[in-house]
Amino acid sequence: MAVRTIDGTLEEVELKNRRKLGSVYSRLLFRLPDGRSERVGKSVVWNNVADHLKPGKSGRFYLYGAIDHRGIHGVRTADGAEAFGFGKQNEIVAIAVLVMAGLTFYLNMNDPRVTVFDDLIWIITLILLIGAGPMFLAYRHTRVQAERQFREDSGYRP
Repeated sequence: MAVRTIDGTLEEVELKNRRKLGSVYSRLLFRLPDGRSERVGKSVVWNNVADHLKPGKSGRFYLYGAIDHRGIHGVRTADGAEAFGFGKQNEIVAIAVLVMAGLTFYLNMNDPRVTVFDDLIWIITLILLIGAGPMFLAYRHTRVQAERQFREDSGYRP
């Protein structure tokens, strides 16, 4: 699941933590139009979107999931309010790890003083090099999908 929507009414909101830019919810419970309910577990939400997550709010809620992060990236409420927020921190971290691991790999490869004892550094560096690229691509892909989803759904009114 990269992005999806939930149309319904927010019934329960369990805020775990609110910081300067974003909030973490332990649980969100939605009542769907057909009477069923849908529970969403731990969710990371930018505060401009979190301000609209109140019990009783109805509309369309835009959800995302990427690797180990899940949350709500947008909302369009029945009263006409809308908000979008999706962070780039994970992409930035992946690029930083890729650059640092690449630099470490290059410096160790050209250093004649590297010994067998340093094999652990090589292994960790290779793991980081192999993992950081796909991590960046996965987070970026999800962010681009989320932005496109919210933009293309701009005509929606609950």
